[in-house]
Amino acid sequence: MLRNIKRNLTMSLLVIIIFFTQCMATQVKDNPTPAAVPAAVPFAEDMSVFPNPERGWYRSMETNDLSINELMHFRDSGITLVAFETNLAAYLNKPLDAVKLNEVDRAFAAAHMAGLEVIFRAAYDFNGRDFPDPKDINIVLNHIHQLGPIFQKYADVLFNIQAGFLGSWGEWHTSNFGPHVKWTPVSPEYQRMVVDALLEEAPVTTTVSVRRPEYVRNIAGKEPLTAEEAFSGSKLSRVGFHNDALMSEKTDMDTYIDPDYPLEKEFAWINNHTRYTPFIAETNTVSSYNDIKNAVPFLDLMNADSLNYEYHPGVLKKWHNSSYNGMNAYDYITLKLGYRIVLRKAEHGGVLAPGGNLHLNLELENTGFGHILREKIFELVLKKDNETIRMPIKEDARFWNKNEPINRAYDFKLPADMSAGNWNVYLGLSSAFDTLRDNPAYSVRFANTDVWDGNLGLNKIGVISVGIGQK
Repeated sequence: MLRNIKRNLTMSLLVIIIFFTQCMATQVKDNPTPAAVPAAVPFAEDMSVFPNPERGWYRSMETNDLSINELMHFRDSGITLVAFETNLAAYLNKPLDAVKLNEVDRAFAAAHMAGLEVIFRAAYDFNGRDFPDPKDINIVLNHIHQLGPIFQKYADVLFNIQAGFLGSWGEWHTSNFGPHVKWTPVSPEYQRMVVDALLEEAPVTTTVSVRRPEYVRNIAGKEPLTAEEAFSGSKLSRVGFHNDALMSEKTDMDTYIDPDYPLEKEFAWINNHTRYTPFIAETNTVSSYNDIKNAVPFLDLMNADSLNYEYHPGVLKKWHNSSYNGMNAYDYITLKLGYRIVLRKAEHGGVLAPGGNLHLNLELENTGFGHILREKIFELVLKKDNETIRMPIKEDARFWNKNEPINRAYDFKLPADMSAGNWNVYLGLSSAFDTLRDNPAYSVRFANTDVWDGNLGLNKIGVISVGIGQK
């Protein structure tokens, strides 16, 4: 009997030991050392309208009728792009004078002050006059050359130049540099002259857009633009096209009539080319082609970055009065124009001590119609009181494809002399231009609630405790 009692005591003791061992293991698993395991931060998508650089609706203004006060309020309605129109009708037979050049310079300076970027077009007519341009191409080329110093001076805010200059509205038809027949395009040799001159005078960071995709091929060659060539500064990577008759009818008023490119082939070419070059457009008539059920997939196909805020009023009214995907259709398009970067997940951990290692797992997604098209500085920023630590990330956001999860893992070496305490963790996507890098108006805001710090121009993704509880 004594043997049985000892055996039972032994078994009971063993059960108790196993029980406590399991409890300790569970406690270690459920309450790990804070620095040892990544900490996940939840993020909610922000469905509100807010400004971001190089995307969204644009507003047009003539540089000779510029209202600085009006321009200063564009960002209040989410506008970050202004299309400047410069009328050169008074200079058909002479160089530009100081009055006209100062007019253009002041317009760019105002855009810079207002936190905007510029789409620029110069022409000898903005009212639809026939054959309005000079008869000597050298006058045109000299005007481009005279504007060159302004283009260079404001390289940081000059997003895109619409080739302009020739024909009615600067749209390359009904011009003295083509067959003298209304609506007939400018001849290819003059197309190349104007674009070559603009590419020479404009900063390499600025693209030049022409009115039809066929013109891009006439000027820069028929080989498709590849990811390897994109943003390289080559002619093909810098010449895009804009559409001033978007979704008006089957060919968008002869925008797509290249006999070598039937519509299916043309749209495939456009979809590839506008992946890496801006697509800026305006609607110009109400039709079934711009009914919302057709408009959204077409804008997505075009990788649409920006549309005219004011034109065509009938089309915009139709979108305001329609619904799409459970939203007001106009609001839906507003959210989707250009890029829209959503932070899905951020996990951070590691040896969080001075000189230690910070590990970061990120999941982002671009849910917009378009893409980031200007170079950005991507960086991790740590801030505590008046201390700031910036750690660059070797990542080019221009290659973040839309509708594909962007999963990244990064490791950062923390400075050995950083102070202990709680540090706020931010991600920054700021302008690559030194003149704009610290200006929040030119930094990318993620489409998440409770993330954006408008004073810093940074997106907060969490907090880390450095040197607390570390041995």
